[in-house]
Amino acid sequence: ADQKVAAQMQATQEQSKKIQEAKIRRDAMMKQLLSPEASERLKRIGLVKPEMAQKVGNMILQMASNGQIQGKIKEDTLKSYLTKISEQDKPKTKITFFRRGFADDEDDSEDYDDM
Repeated sequence: ADQKVAAQMQATQEQSKKIQEAKIRRDAMMKQLLSPEASERLKRIGLVKPEMAQKVGNMILQMASNGQIQGKIKEDTLKSYLTKISEQDKPKTKITFFRRGFADDEDDSEDYDDM
């Protein structure tokens, strides 16, 4: 039983080490792609909305791997990426009106037939 627990702990440690190494590689790539101002903005966004920073980071890395990025990304460009992603994430609002006709008013329960 102790060997099983030790093996699980070791596997968990190895997995967390791999995740940490991937994060370090990702951070290094982002540092190469972003200007210092853009990098700082992305860090601040990551504090408030980590999922948004993750999505923008993924988008930037995807664009870099496709060769769509030349030079460092400036803060204004990062802002446009953020706007693009926030527009994609907005839920589509749909408003439906149900109109009742005058004679269809079911709240009106008075019965005048027996007068």
